Amino acid sequence: MHLPKENILFKSPFRYELENLLYYAEKALTDRIAIWTPFVSAQLIEEVKNKFNNLNDINLHFEGGFPSAERKRICFTRSEEIMKSPSIDIPIKGIYIKGNFLFDRAKENDFRDVLHELDVEAGEIGDIWLIRDRGAQAMCSQKCANSIHQKIGKLREVELVIEALDENEMEIPFKRAEKIINTVEASKRIDAIASAGFGLSRSKITTQIRQGCLRLNWTLNDQPNKSVSIGDLIHLENKGSLKVLNIDKTKKERWRIKLLRQ
Repeated sequence: MHLPKENILFKSPFRYELENLLYYAEKALTDRIAIWTPFVSAQLIEEVKNKFNNLNDINLHFEGGFPSAERKRICFTRSEEIMKSPSIDIPIKGIYIKGNFLFDRAKENDFRDVLHELDVEAGEIGDIWLIRDRGAQAMCSQKCANSIHQKIGKLREVELVIEALDENEMEIPFKRAEKIINTVEASKRIDAIASAGFGLSRSKITTQIRQGCLRLNWTLNDQPNKSVSIGDLIHLENKGSLKVLNIDKTKKERWRIKLLRQ
């Protein structure tokens, strides 16, 4: 039993990443066991769902540690194996990266860099989120959490202590209820639409775009004047996502835009 490798890789912008994931998928088919990949990005997950959508021989399960997680691990199983064993052991655990950041604010990527300095590979780390001024929590592989438990690190001048946590001990990021937002704008600029969708001032949105906090279709976007189209996904750090559902031109040459806030 083999997967249609060339069909899966055909015209994909993630060809290299898909080739790596195919290794795990083929192993699941050959060994007849559940195989977990490293954590992968949200944009790669969407590509995997698209490319593996019509395959009957293999089943995919996505898990990031909590429902709204962006980075997730993929579990590949043979289709008939999932029927025999519906309960999959999920090898994901939490960590708390503790430190006092009251006077020295830090961002999620700062903590990711600290973990890399402790020899943690990128694929071992899932989502990271701030815990007010007391550091950050993160999802990671079970092996990673166990190996760095009680390790000491440093972020600038702040000393860090890492503690492994079970999921029920973590402060999981709050997930907002989905909401439809209708707005009329003078243009289709991403700063205007993000301002209306997230309920933030135009100047604050522009600042966050230039600071690298906004992604368009999961790709970093630092251009406030970038135009959006129907189907685009706008993600703002710590604020969630907006999906552009519809765009119509009004009689007064403005744009009526329908958004789904997630």
